[in-house]
Formats: sequence, C-alpha cells, structure tokens
Amino acid sequence: MAESSGDKQHAPTERRLREAAERGDVGRSSELPKAAAIVALTLVTLTATAGIGGHMLNLFAAMLANAAAVTPQAAMGWAQQLIALLLPLLCLAAFISLAASLATGGFIFSLGLLKPDFSKIMPQSGLGQVFSRSGFAETGKSLLKFAAIGGAGAFTIWLHHSSFAALAALPIPTLQPVIALTLQTVTAICLVLAVLAGADAGLQFWLHRHKLRMSDAEMREEMKDVAGNPHVKSRQRMLARKMARARQMSKIPEASVIVTNPTHYACAIRYRRGADKAPVLLAKGVGLMAEEIIAKGRGLGIPVVQSPPLARAIYRHVEPGDHVPAALYRACAEVLAYVWRMQRWRSQGGERPNPPPVREDEIEISRWT
Repeated sequence: MAESSGDKQHAPTERRLREAAERGDVGRSSELPKAAAIVALTLVTLTATAGIGGHMLNLFAAMLANAAAVTPQAAMGWAQQLIALLLPLLCLAAFISLAASLATGGFIFSLGLLKPDFSKIMPQSGLGQVFSRSGFAETGKSLLKFAAIGGAGAFTIWLHHSSFAALAALPIPTLQPVIALTLQTVTAICLVLAVLAGADAGLQFWLHRHKLRMSDAEMREEMKDVAGNPHVKSRQRMLARKMARARQMSKIPEASVIVTNPTHYACAIRYRRGADKAPVLLAKGVGLMAEEIIAKGRGLGIPVVQSPPLARAIYRHVEPGDHVPAALYRACAEVLAYVWRMQRWRSQGGERPNPPPVREDEIEISRWT
C-alpha cells in the first residue's frame, strides 16, 4: 500500500538532497533573481541619472536635430554610443540575476532537464498544472505581489500628492524634483520587492524540503543502501569465512603437528628446520572447525598432541600465516621435540617417550591481552 504524504515525517537526508540536485530539482526562487536585478538596476540607474541622463539627452537631441539628413555612418555612431551607455547596466542586471539564482539553489548542471518531455505539451497536463494546488498558489502569489507593489507605489504617491500636484503647475518641470519624487516612489517599491523575494526564497526552500521528506520505509531503505543490506553483508561474511576456511584447510598437509585442547581448539603448526625461523601457524579452529582440522590431520598422518594452554594461547593471539611469538617458543619446542621423539621411537623402538608437560603457568598469555 502506498504511503501518504502524512507518513513522511523525516527530514530529507544529504543523499536524497544530492540525488534531487543531480536531477535538477532544487529549491530555487524565481522571484529573488528578478527582484535583485530590478532593485540593483533601479538604484544604480537613479544614482547615475545625472551622468547617463545628460549623455542620453544630448544624444537624442543630436539624433532629432539631424533626423532629416542623417547618414548611415552617423546612425551607426549614435547606436554605438547608446549601447556603450546601456551595456554596463544590462551586464550588471545579468550578473546580479545570476548571482541571486546561484545563491538560492547553487550551480546545477543536469542533462536530465534537457530530455524532451512531450507530456508537458499535452492539453490535459497544462490544464492540470493550471488548476492544481501549485497553480492556484502561483496565481495567488502573483496577485499578492501585484497588490503589494501597486499598493506601495500608490501609498508613496498619496503621501507626496502635493509635490506631484506642484509639478503639474510648473510650466517646465525641473529635473531635480522629478528625480527626487521618482526615487522615493521607486525605493518604496524596491523595498516591497526585496521583502517579497526574501519571503519567496524561504517559501521555496521550505516547499522543496517538504516535498523531499521521507517516510520510515524510505529511511530504512536508505540506511540499508548506505550501510549495506544486512542479508547481503551476512552472505558476504559467510563467503569470506568459507574462503578463509578453505585456505586454512589447504595448508594442513604442510603441518608438523596439530595442537589441541583436546576437542574445543585445534592449531596446525609447521616448523621446518633450516627453513622456518620460528613455528608458523597454518590453520586454527574452534568447535566443528577444530574437529575438522583434527580429522584431516589424522587422515594425513600428522601428529595430534594435546596441550590445552598452548592451543588456547595460539588460537587467541596468533593469526594463520604468522609466526608463534617468542613467549611460546619453549612450549612449542617441547611439543615438537615430543613429536620427533615419537617418530624416532616408531622407527627405532625403545622406551616410549612421555608427552610434554603441561606448563600453563609458563605460557604468559597476559602479554598479548
């Protein structure tokens, strides 16, 4: 059964946000870049009106004065001058819009957004977007923006209605009072635009996070993907143990002796005179693994010697392929010497050798714990 949006109570994780950004789905505000460009461009234009306005006034006056006999070269020169005056403002507006857009959603490059989606041009899809919850929200936001901007401009004009009426009484209005009243009106509108853009940026951020919220099942699935599926990891551990067990069992034919506990622990040890500088642990096991090592060793004719303290110490502190530490040399030497005496006894006869003594107090297990 599909989970409802009410079940999605967890905030989106960094991985979910990153995957959404890779698809091009970011909480980007469309109002902030426009508002930033309008505010910055308006303020720069009004503060630079004296210089730019004077140049443009002279340029338009020259164009009108020579309109009847203008040459293509002169027209091209006027166009270049006009572009030189307006191009810095246009570049500034583009830069501010880009910076404001990057500030809300960052730089996202996704080829997925370039894929054609013909469902968007279907009439039912368009009508569905218009009459959807998001469509009504955008319509309400546009009406609110229109009312707020228009109200700010109307309120500023009403506050200075006497100054506007005084301009109408002048035969030739001067530039300074016109610029002052315009600057006051536009400043109020820009302030409202800035507030609306900030509110829209916060709203888009909240809507984006709310849309990506996760349910309990989605959180569990993501945790499995990040940390690894428990069943898969268990299978991997089982295979690793199986491979390690096979590697150890393949080394048993090289063993010189198998030291046991006598049944709980088993350690296969190799020592070759002149080849090994110290006894080497080839395989170790406990429980069923120990029984398998003992059975395979006996099947190969490898001596099995009971030495519980030595077997426990080697099992706990030595890994297959490593040399036995110096603290266990004496115990290992006694076991190996017993094995060699037993081999000589079987071949030559005589008095049967005694098993090695149990010297549990001489095996300093505490040195590795």
